[in-house]
Amino acid sequence: MEIRSKAYLQMNIATFLWGLTAVLGKVISIQEFPLVWYRVLLVSLSMLFLPKLLPQVKRLRKASIWKVSGIGVVLCLHWIAWYGSIKHSNASVAVSCIAGVSLFVAILEPFINKTKFDTSNLLLGFIVIPAILLINHSLDIQYKKGFLLGILAAFLAAIYNILNKKYTQDIAPNTITFIQMVSAWVFMTICLPFYMQWNPGAFYLPSWTDFFYLLILAVFCTAIPQNLFLYALKASDAFTTSLINNLEPVYGIILAAIILGENKELTWQFYLGTLIILLAVFMHAMLHGKRKTT
Repeated sequence: MEIRSKAYLQMNIATFLWGLTAVLGKVISIQEFPLVWYRVLLVSLSMLFLPKLLPQVKRLRKASIWKVSGIGVVLCLHWIAWYGSIKHSNASVAVSCIAGVSLFVAILEPFINKTKFDTSNLLLGFIVIPAILLINHSLDIQYKKGFLLGILAAFLAAIYNILNKKYTQDIAPNTITFIQMVSAWVFMTICLPFYMQWNPGAFYLPSWTDFFYLLILAVFCTAIPQNLFLYALKASDAFTTSLINNLEPVYGIILAAIILGENKELTWQFYLGTLIILLAVFMHAMLHGKRKTT
């Protein structure tokens, strides 16, 4: 019980720190692809100062390194979609979409892990559809692309959670984080020439202000919460972890309202849709918890 309580605390701290990433994603002026490229690079470099990290990586089997690296690519694609959502809409819209992660997990996990499908997940998924339509209807036309990118980010985050739980249980969290950050950076660097060809002038050195925010994003909103999340994931299932992660929209919307004043940009339909999604998620948690106790 003590281990589970510690895991819940770690997940809540990680989720609060992740809630800050939406605000930072909005105040950092560079576009989503270079933002993520700098983010994973700075995290990778900062982790090189951890003692015994590289020997731990060298002790892993090649098959394990490839699996963790592949999951790292999924993570970077999630981040690109996530920051794309923020750039093309705002922080509040992006974090409202993240509330759908646990529902995606509930639906996708049986397919990925080949377990029995729960019909209640489908029913709760139907409840969320009107909420998504309500949020979409409430948004101005310039926010629509950001909303769709947010849904994609939630989908990719669900796959990331499931795969992490499935393939990384016997690997130290620091090692997982480092391999995933490096693999994400390598993958993005390979894609960088194509990005620069399609978006000329979009990739450049950040200003000192952006660099300062990127450091905060890399250390306090990536390396630290990522490791807390991975430690917690070892003591809980993927759905419970993603459920607590659903506090991220709460933290993110509150922080966006306080710091960015985004509450003035959004209508009551947006907040009602977000509330319906959160209620559906917590309803699923209550049903899930009751089944485990019976």
